[in-house]
Amino acid sequence: MTSLAAELKARALDEGAELAGIAAPESPPESSHYKAWLEAGRQGSMQYMERDAERRGDLRLWYPEARSVLLCAFSYASNEPEAPRPGLGRVARYARVADYHPELKRRLGNVLAWLKRRRSQADGRIFTDTSPILERLYARYAGLGWIGKNTMLISPRLGSYTLLAGLALNLELPPDAPQADHCGSCRRCLEACPTDAFPSERVLDASRCIAYLTIERRGAIPEPLRPAVGDWAFGCDICQEVCPWNRFARPGPALGAPGESALELEPLLALDQAAFKARFQDSCLSRAKRQGLARNAALALGNGGEARHRPALQRAAVDSDPIVAEQASWSLSRLEAVRSRGG
Repeated sequence: MTSLAAELKARALDEGAELAGIAAPESPPESSHYKAWLEAGRQGSMQYMERDAERRGDLRLWYPEARSVLLCAFSYASNEPEAPRPGLGRVARYARVADYHPELKRRLGNVLAWLKRRRSQADGRIFTDTSPILERLYARYAGLGWIGKNTMLISPRLGSYTLLAGLALNLELPPDAPQADHCGSCRRCLEACPTDAFPSERVLDASRCIAYLTIERRGAIPEPLRPAVGDWAFGCDICQEVCPWNRFARPGPALGAPGESALELEPLLALDQAAFKARFQDSCLSRAKRQGLARNAALALGNGGEARHRPALQRAAVDSDPIVAEQASWSLSRLEAVRSRGG
């Protein structure tokens, strides 16, 4: 006879999850590292990560009725890595699909509704990365993968291009076995990071990470890190692109076909607040806000070193937003330095 746990995981796969597993609700042993990470200031300016610090390490403090937790991984893999192209800014793969939060919650909601029909006393609470839960740790103990040296969850079947969603349940279900670590002696992800954002294996200094700098950071990007950001307009995939396990990555059906892998930078720089909202309000790119995306575009144009972008940067240098204006002025200076060197 098929167990309820097996049926539940099968139902999650029917909802588009590529992987599904069950973990115990107890705090994973590695959750204690989170407090040390915060104390070291690795979170940068993301003060929201300091809130609910205890609950992030123990799901039962967030949902006291939890007796088990279903973890699901949805693939957002897309095509081969994009080569830098003049005038374009690269976009991280996860942001090439529509805002995934409502879609993943809808799919897990369907799973919960099915479970309630099977067991009238069943109840649960859905979470994605907007909740104070360390999803990757629970996913590891649900058997979905292991935590790689770049801090990403890596599946031997899917690689690391996955989005995680979970369902905390008031039913006690048998947990799956955790995955063994298969990184071995490989250090490609650590060595490839342009900003040296990994002080050690499995420790990310978010304040130096390109994804943080282009998405989460408000205000100016620190000058010493600007050249290393390169042409990234939103996020960064470098530490994943070099991971050997991602040769197995394949697009999943749940999130639809990926959109643009790169955006034209000059139009981004010219967007006002209304135009930004109209274009990106249903996209993950909205998280950077108009200031952040225009700032990133100005930086990428400066790093590109092409004189043809000088007029656009000159216009941006008098932008009403002082952060955008300062970044455009810096990029103009960078273009001038390239010209002086005869580049």
